[in-house]
Amino acid sequence: MNYSDLEKLRISASLTTNAAEFHGLISSRLCFGIDNFEDLTLEDSSDDRSVTSIQIQEFNDAFLKMLNEAKDHFKKGGFNFEPLLPSDSEPIEYRALALASWCQGFVDGYGMSVAELEIEIKKLGDGEAAEIIEDFAQISTLDSNSISDEQDEEIAFMELVEYVSVSVQLLYEDFRGYKNES
Repeated sequence: MNYSDLEKLRISASLTTNAAEFHGLISSRLCFGIDNFEDLTLEDSSDDRSVTSIQIQEFNDAFLKMLNEAKDHFKKGGFNFEPLLPSDSEPIEYRALALASWCQGFVDGYGMSVAELEIEIKKLGDGEAAEIIEDFAQISTLDSNSISDEQDEEIAFMELVEYVSVSVQLLYEDFRGYKNES
């Protein structure tokens, strides 16, 4: 399932969290070995009367498919993980904002995982992993005013996506044992 398809389902289900942020959230939790996402699937509690249970279920089905694809990426290893983002044919501003949302979801998932597994932050250390989380928090603050549609921005964006991809795989290697320790 690609970003565009998942976004269409999200919009039809009247959800506010975009597909990139959902993917960042589940990716972070998978890094800690958390693979139960029942708390993240949605119930038909929308106040929007035009939204039906079918639309919510379609999104949930797509969400679970996205979850399984993310699990497979981690299991394969070899740094083949990629954040779920809009296609390269979309404007750089749109893709950069999606990357910011993805990183926000990842940071949120990190916090949820640390709390759920009752991990002391100091136990995670202040090394490379802490630096990556701080970088993701910085990336999550990108806004449309900080991005221009120039060739240099495209190259910088591609490098940023590559950094995020490799960093997530490194965090997966570092964090996946924490679930077993709790």
